[in-house]
Amino acid sequence: MITPRTDTSPSTPTSTQACHHLSASSLIISRTALIVPLTLLIFTTLASLLALTALLYREHARRKAHKAATQWGRKSRVDARISIMRKRVDEEFTAKYSGCLVNVYENPEMGSDSPVELMMPERVWEVEGGDCRTREVERKGRVRSLFFDHGVGLWMQKL
Repeated sequence: MITPRTDTSPSTPTSTQACHHLSASSLIISRTALIVPLTLLIFTTLASLLALTALLYREHARRKAHKAATQWGRKSRVDARISIMRKRVDEEFTAKYSGCLVNVYENPEMGSDSPVELMMPERVWEVEGGDCRTREVERKGRVRSLFFDHGVGLWMQKL
């Protein structure tokens, strides 16, 4: 006869062993194993977002400063050109009319104001020693004025 070496009877469960019945969709992880990687992931994400925000702000500040510098450069160049042109005009007038600026001067390039140069009939303001008497008409003391008619070439009374 054959005798078994060990007892083949089913073993009784001991109180030290705990059996967990797991379903196919459940997974059990210890809290420490879950909290540590999750904390590191959140910290890394926040640090990278903070670094990205700092880089974007720096780039924005650089673009803004570059734009302001460009506008300032254009404005300063225009202002410099205007001041240079004003300076040249002032120097030209100073050189041309030095010593004359205190007194009233006549511009030599304009010539004189004589009627001949202006292509106008000659202006005569007074009649020299002629036989011109005013005569009274309808009203007492009414004086007729004279004008020089260039077509006739004579002094005539205004009607």
